[in-house]
Amino acid sequence: MGRPHRPARIKAALFDFDGTLADTERFSIEIDEEVYAFYGIAPTETEKGSLSGTDGSESIPALFRAYGLDVSAEEFFSRRRSSDVIYQELPIQASPGAHGVMRRLREAGARVAVVSTTRRDLVATALRRIGLADLVDLVIGGDDVVRHKPDPEPYARALEAFDVAPTEAVAFEDSPAGVASARGAGVYTLGFMGCCVPQELPAANEHFASFEELGW
Repeated sequence: MGRPHRPARIKAALFDFDGTLADTERFSIEIDEEVYAFYGIAPTETEKGSLSGTDGSESIPALFRAYGLDVSAEEFFSRRRSSDVIYQELPIQASPGAHGVMRRLREAGARVAVVSTTRRDLVATALRRIGLADLVDLVIGGDDVVRHKPDPEPYARALEAFDVAPTEAVAFEDSPAGVASARGAGVYTLGFMGCCVPQELPAANEHFASFEELGW
């Protein structure tokens, strides 16, 4: 069986938020590093990026096990500054070209959703701050689902809300967990390689380095 093709007519465009639409992950990593320092470890860039797109329940203990430490996600977050400040106060910016791609997709008749592991109200606040809120029809946050990425539920929820078949949608993701979630829901997925900590995304249907290079 050959690789699936991008839908000829896109009815739903589904975007991850952190690292894909906005540069929030550089601030998240800075906050994470304070916790790493507390435990006396210095994870590699790849290990830091392994938390991207996840809720941390599995990725955080896995990272610490690599250093011989037993640290749960709950313990990690109890020692971590709240990430709310990232979305509410710090100088986050939209990924270059994202506004244009989202606008053109809407003009072509697609509905636009943001599908994130981050809490919905924080994503909504950040979208307003970076000037993308008016281009988004729906936000699915981590508090809207029972099972987070890499489970397909977040993307399945967006498709259900739009009453759109998976074959009529595309997703934009920057993490292996996010790609697995979108692909698991049957959605053609573009892997964004322009994040501050780019990761290998072999499961993505295609890859792009910048929204500015997309001729959509």
